Amino acid sequence: MPELETIYLVHHSHTDVGFTADQPILWELQARFIDDALNTIERMQDGPSETHFRWTCETTAPVLKWLETASEHNIKRFVAADRSGHLEVAAMFANVTPLYSRAQYAESLRPVARLRELGLDIRHAMQCDVNGQNWPLADVLLDAGIEGFSMAINTHFGGAPPRPAVFDWQAPSGRTLPTFNGWAYPRAREFGIGETSGDAFAGWIPRLQAHLDSVKYPLPFVMIQGDHLYGDNASVYPAYAAFARAWNACGQGPKIVMATPRMFWAAVREHSQPLEVWRGDWTDYWNFGCISTARETAIDRANRVRLTDADAIHAALQGLPTAPQPGLRTQWSERSFPLYREEAWRNLNLWGEHTWGADSAVGMPGAGDSLSQKNHKLGLAYTARSLGLLLGRDALADFSQFVAGGPDELLVFNPLPWARIISGPVPINTLTPRGDAADTTASRHFQGHYAPPTSIWKGQGQMQQSGNLGWELPPTQVPAFGYASVPKSSVLNVKTAAVSQEAEVETERYRLRFDTERGGVVSLYDRQLEREWVDAEAGYPLHGFVHEEVADRAHDWPRNLLNKMDWTPTAHDVSGWQPDWEAKRSGPSRVTSHQVYRTPLGVAVEQLLEHPAVGKLAQRIFLPFHADWIECEAEWEMNQDSHPQATYLLFPFNLPGAEVHLNMAGQPVVPGRDQLPGVCRDYFTVQGWADFNNGECGVTVALPENPMVQLGDFHFGQAQSEFVLERPTFLGWITNNGRRLES
Repeated sequence: MPELETIYLVHHSHTDVGFTADQPILWELQARFIDDALNTIERMQDGPSETHFRWTCETTAPVLKWLETASEHNIKRFVAADRSGHLEVAAMFANVTPLYSRAQYAESLRPVARLRELGLDIRHAMQCDVNGQNWPLADVLLDAGIEGFSMAINTHFGGAPPRPAVFDWQAPSGRTLPTFNGWAYPRAREFGIGETSGDAFAGWIPRLQAHLDSVKYPLPFVMIQGDHLYGDNASVYPAYAAFARAWNACGQGPKIVMATPRMFWAAVREHSQPLEVWRGDWTDYWNFGCISTARETAIDRANRVRLTDADAIHAALQGLPTAPQPGLRTQWSERSFPLYREEAWRNLNLWGEHTWGADSAVGMPGAGDSLSQKNHKLGLAYTARSLGLLLGRDALADFSQFVAGGPDELLVFNPLPWARIISGPVPINTLTPRGDAADTTASRHFQGHYAPPTSIWKGQGQMQQSGNLGWELPPTQVPAFGYASVPKSSVLNVKTAAVSQEAEVETERYRLRFDTERGGVVSLYDRQLEREWVDAEAGYPLHGFVHEEVADRAHDWPRNLLNKMDWTPTAHDVSGWQPDWEAKRSGPSRVTSHQVYRTPLGVAVEQLLEHPAVGKLAQRIFLPFHADWIECEAEWEMNQDSHPQATYLLFPFNLPGAEVHLNMAGQPVVPGRDQLPGVCRDYFTVQGWADFNNGECGVTVALPENPMVQLGDFHFGQAQSEFVLERPTFLGWITNNGRRLES
């Protein structure tokens, strides 16, 4: 292995949107850091060029906020520093989680084009702290003109592929993205770089070289990142440049170069040795934090659908004839899209940013900082929801003006690229026009894609529909990215239904048998395929609720039983996972109500249950008459107990020999086969669906709201080096509170 000759020291402020300061304060501080960086760059340009002060803007979100108030003079200084090689802006919007879809990654990179128009040279991307990204990101970055990507992973409650490593990350398309997997961003100061004396760093050099040899690092140079001496969301640290100058002057190697990422990547390109190719998903460990806010994460999933659909409908409007029906005119989306679209997407993208709480949140959840940051975070989901509803409403209202029909018809729109049958609850405002032309037009449209999953049934024989008073659209065939007009008279009033309490229900396709004492489905017989879908040997029913917690409630800090980190600086990676932690798991104690509702659209079964730790919960299953899918829904309120706990819905399938495919941001991924080495195999962030198939038959689980899953068995905290599907059991991981301080 080559001897280490050069360290490219990349200095930046690690961007947590929250964590160390309330979010509004954070944006102001990050703007000040850019001002500090410009001043320091201009002040420290004497001496050897390699030790001039240089600064990297880790993400674009703080730069965009700075530009909102920056003077023309300061913008010119910023661009000049970039052109002189003393400053670089990395391409990613924020340090983000796998909540992002492929489309959301692309949307988050839109500011890169704007920044390039200012004259900035943006060709590299970086992510820090987070321990993974969805595989399609590699393609999205390549499409955006990115030539190098780096990760600086924090292994607390996480893990990392072997590092340091420089490799070609093969994207799903087959193209490759030069990628560097480096040490965590505080490692420069932990190695003694930036101290008043070089003694500590000198003591690290042989240890660094030994580690590089052990991982077979192929280059004589490496990138080490450094935030401020005081950590996250901190300003410039001029001592890095001063240290580099003093160290290099003493003549002892390796040489330290104050660098931006482009200097490191230029050296990689000049190196003649081809890079090793790594293929697969960079599966993240940290995103289990997103289900500590399960309700808002579900809202976020719906927000993204609304915004992508609103974009599509608005785009379709641009290709329609310029004149709508006589007497009406398009105007609402022409007003709202320029005003609110960017803000809506910004809130959506910031929800998927990796910071889920204040640094005080776990130890002091009731502290002012904890509550303030929590509410700022939750506000992102609700703001995106409100603006998404407005943009979708306006786009559809404008679209409806081009379609023949009157106030006695509903316009049913299908935003998907395939034909489908749409049915479901009809919002009451679509049935009651309210006067002016715009409201009358808006009341005609019904966006089938936005329909809530199922109604909420309460009471004896009375279906109390959530927000729609019991009106249901009959099954309606709608073409791909098209529409259908439906007379309002055809809408079904299903406020009442035939009610019974039998344990077994049937449709033309399925026969289900319920456990009326503990809850869940104990048999799902497919009459068409003549097979039983429930694995009776799994020990859990289908759609079975499970509560999990750390068994030891007397421990002073039970999170240490899950993960106990040794923070002693080392050149090699350490992980604090405690795979032998003891869990206590339990299901509902009893069913308090079991009701079967028969409606014109299908059969619905609701079970009300009790659990000793969670309290009351409701589980519902709906079997439509017009389709073969089965809809499962559940709800409960988690308590505020800070003891580490989680909840699941289990689906054990009778499907021997099955392989599982997961939708990871639009890319089908086979766990184990399609993953990089060293990434998470315990759990996954799934978007849209998970599919079990044994080559003869299979079952697809749709996930419109909750993204976190485990497979085969309970695996949290096991830090598996290999993926093994013990049995085809799907574990919907619904809530937890045993998270790291960040996502």
